[in-house]
Amino acid sequence: MSPVKLCDTPYLLMLDNLESVTGQALAIQNTLPAGEQQKLRQFLLKLVGGKTKVVLGSRSDEAWLTDAYTHGGKANVYPLGGLDPESRTVLAEKILEAQVGDGQRIAALRQDDDFKRLMALLAGYPLAMEVVLANLARQSPQEILAALNAADVDLNVGGGDKTNNILKCVEYSHSNLSPQAQKLLVCLAPFDSFIFQGALENYGKQLQQREPFADYDFAQFDVAIQEAIHWGLLSPHESGFPGLLTIQPIFPYFLRTKLNHLEATTRDALYDGFKAHYQGLAGSYQQLMASKDPNQRQLGLLFCRLEYENLYTALQICLRKRETIDIFFCLAEYLKQINDIDGRLQLSKFVCDAHDSYPKEICKGEIRFEMTMALDRLAYCYLAKQSYQQAQLSYSRIVNLLEQMEEGDQDSKRHKNISLASTYHQLGYVAQEQRQYEQARSHYQQALDIKIEFNDRYSQASTYHQLGNVAEELREYEQARSHYQQALDIKIEFGDRYSQASTYHQLGIVAQALREYEQARSHYQQALDIKIEFNDRYSQASTYHQLGIVAQELREFEQARSHYQQALDIKIEFGESAGADGSASRYSQARTYGQLGLLAEAQEDYSQAQQHLQKALEIFVEFNDQHSAEMVLQILARLYQNTQDDLILTAIAQCLHITPAQVQQHFAAASA
Repeated sequence: MSPVKLCDTPYLLMLDNLESVTGQALAIQNTLPAGEQQKLRQFLLKLVGGKTKVVLGSRSDEAWLTDAYTHGGKANVYPLGGLDPESRTVLAEKILEAQVGDGQRIAALRQDDDFKRLMALLAGYPLAMEVVLANLARQSPQEILAALNAADVDLNVGGGDKTNNILKCVEYSHSNLSPQAQKLLVCLAPFDSFIFQGALENYGKQLQQREPFADYDFAQFDVAIQEAIHWGLLSPHESGFPGLLTIQPIFPYFLRTKLNHLEATTRDALYDGFKAHYQGLAGSYQQLMASKDPNQRQLGLLFCRLEYENLYTALQICLRKRETIDIFFCLAEYLKQINDIDGRLQLSKFVCDAHDSYPKEICKGEIRFEMTMALDRLAYCYLAKQSYQQAQLSYSRIVNLLEQMEEGDQDSKRHKNISLASTYHQLGYVAQEQRQYEQARSHYQQALDIKIEFNDRYSQASTYHQLGNVAEELREYEQARSHYQQALDIKIEFGDRYSQASTYHQLGIVAQALREYEQARSHYQQALDIKIEFNDRYSQASTYHQLGIVAQELREFEQARSHYQQALDIKIEFGESAGADGSASRYSQARTYGQLGLLAEAQEDYSQAQQHLQKALEIFVEFNDQHSAEMVLQILARLYQNTQDDLILTAIAQCLHITPAQVQQHFAAASA
């Protein structure tokens, strides 16, 4: 077809494997003579600006065709990275079906955290996935990860065909690098998935402090990086931020095979420098995540997400060397902020298990204190997952470690005891969650006594507040009020206005329980004012709900309806969101619908009452809360008695998936 027709008519022309035209080493052997290459170039140049779209595919940059794909001074190049998440999942399933076969094991692999890490490392590169995942036929994901780290896994698939053998592809690209670049890039062997190019200068300084790397010219690191990008071993990260690089998945493995040929002292020095480099970065990332500036926090989260595997590798080195685990606290904070409780639990357990293997003679001082901090993170995860027995065991281990810790100067003694107080406080919370109120009170009192002894006045507020909770649960309302007031006084003293809201709210509940409705309303209003001031919209719902109950008790029905509706609007708003509070907010709507139903019943608006109670019943059934559903059914039975409206029976029957006659029988049995 002539260039003229292609320019005038919209076609799609695809020329793949262009590296074969110039006869590069990885190419399928279809090399064109220089004259034919020139003809092809001229042909493509004539299509520039025409209606036909031309796609050129190649493993190299095809510099001889640059003017054919450059427009307005900008090269129209799309670096081909890994598959998108959906496509890589589909490919992984096909590989597992072919290589593993066992459906039960495949299902287990899908849930395996190490398999998820392996998939993240492979980054959707099809050939890398086919080669690495094939090893799952005889190895676990954990074993493959360890083997990749040690450059001890079979990746030699594809035989002698360089276009299909992934190692030969990487080896060819690597062989085209300058000797200086090859030497420097071996220093990237510990990295996985991602490199922050802006931090490599500091990495080079860390390595140069170690004798095997004293003569390395790390000033040329950026030049070596650019060569690696040119040959497809590294590529700009998909985020588009300058200095962020993605590593071709098999490249680290290849570099580790090169590293294995160097002396053991060189290898040890490299990983030691890598560890020190990430100890510094972990501190920086943790500071970013703790920033009050939301943009800084997001930046910290971004880097922790991209650097996770590198930080994790550095943490493993720290644990092997029995050194400080400050990197762990960075990763644990990241997982906390993204609400990955399972990931945080697995990481904390990994670190605590590693600590258990430490020789007793080194489990003192800073190491012992870090052990207590790691156990604290582990216990927190168990608590979040309502695994109370494991949480209690972990917190009890912390108490034992702290009590056995040798005390030095006054500061270290105070630090130890404040940590002990915090742990007793958490033991109180674990007991409280299990409704072991006397045990909870005992632990809270132990915490409070230590805080008073060491004049940790500010943190006393949280313990007084929890003691108030316990007394409230035991219906010791005057005692509860006293504890809440002590907590509030401290919060006011230290200017902690935001946290005052929760205590004002609880004081309102106590006053309400004592039928001191005006006092309750005053406390609730103070709580609400603070929540509005700090734009804590989600928690405003609970206070609007309580204000509705107070107004209803005072027979201020319109005011009650207004408060309930405000609470419901917020709960619906958050229930429809995809956030972490969505499910809890949906469930809590049922309570407010129930109160609106009771309010309508009190005003003898039975139709409105039935609608609200029906909504409450649907949500309680949805969340399998049989006790609350039965309470709503009792109110609906009362409504049916007053109205004899068969529509009530029909609506309930549809919700419970039974017949109206069965609903009527249930009502009759309940009233008998």
